[in-house]
Amino acid sequence: MPLLKDTEREQLRQLVKACLLEISKLKIELKKCQKESLRSRNAEGIQMRVLNDEVKKQLLERENEIKHLKQVIREKNDLIKDLENTRKYFKALTAKPKKDITSFQSQIYQVLPDGESSVDDLYEHIKKVGFSELSRENFVHALRNLERKGYFESIDHDGEISWKKIEK
Repeated sequence: MPLLKDTEREQLRQLVKACLLEISKLKIELKKCQKESLRSRNAEGIQMRVLNDEVKKQLLERENEIKHLKQVIREKNDLIKDLENTRKYFKALTAKPKKDITSFQSQIYQVLPDGESSVDDLYEHIKKVGFSELSRENFVHALRNLERKGYFESIDHDGEISWKKIEK
């Protein structure tokens, strides 16, 4: 390879110097871009965290609102059930008396539950319905009268007497 002339060498050196200078400028520019990109990503990350926290907060508020509304619905359903029971017992208490029994006996017959139950269970039930002044003896006497007229039947289970309502 022939030797380069001094001028060509000098030009080549200046060209290399210019290239190195340009590379240096590009490296600086690249570092600036990387820093800006990092800042931008950090800012986006912070913004995403803030939005994420906000969404979580809204979800929590909605869950609390849903829980509250479910509680309100349960309370309303309980109230409706209570009112339906009250209406049922009101109708039973104000209904025309059954044939061949007194209105008091008819009321007792109407409000007592179907199925077989002990005297104690029936007595507690009738007291809850509204017969709070009724003595246990008078209640048993009324049950015996209803049995005699075919509205109830007594069943003896080894000394334990239970009563069963007969549909008429």
